[in-house]
Amino acid sequence: MFESVFVVLMVMYALVSIKVDQWITIAALGFKTETPQMFLEKPRIYDVIRSALFVAAACSAFAMTVIPWYVGLGILAFVWLGASWIGRKNAFNDYRRILREMMEHAETASDRAEYETDSKRTDQELQEIAQRSLKWGI
Repeated sequence: MFESVFVVLMVMYALVSIKVDQWITIAALGFKTETPQMFLEKPRIYDVIRSALFVAAACSAFAMTVIPWYVGLGILAFVWLGASWIGRKNAFNDYRRILREMMEHAETASDRAEYETDSKRTDQELQEIAQRSLKWGI
């Protein structure tokens, strides 16, 4: 019984967490228009929902009878790390897609060159830009 509750909560957590991390990252990279308006107005609500789903999944792991609780928590930790990674990766891909679209509609050759250069940044470079933006509130 609690195994199915755990799986449902874990999947819900993963889906919400991927989107929230994606929105946080893409907004930090300067494309806030790619996030929902409510997220921009009240991002804390999304963090609370994500945290509540995580805590509920962790609590249900302790109530499981077929699978040991420590296996459930290990799986949940793996999902936690994976969801963050996937969310950031999705945001980086969105960033590159947006810049390629901007490149197609650029008015000048210098703008096109700038967009092309930016679209070829590595994930590490984009991660550093996002972290800097989040740190300094840019």
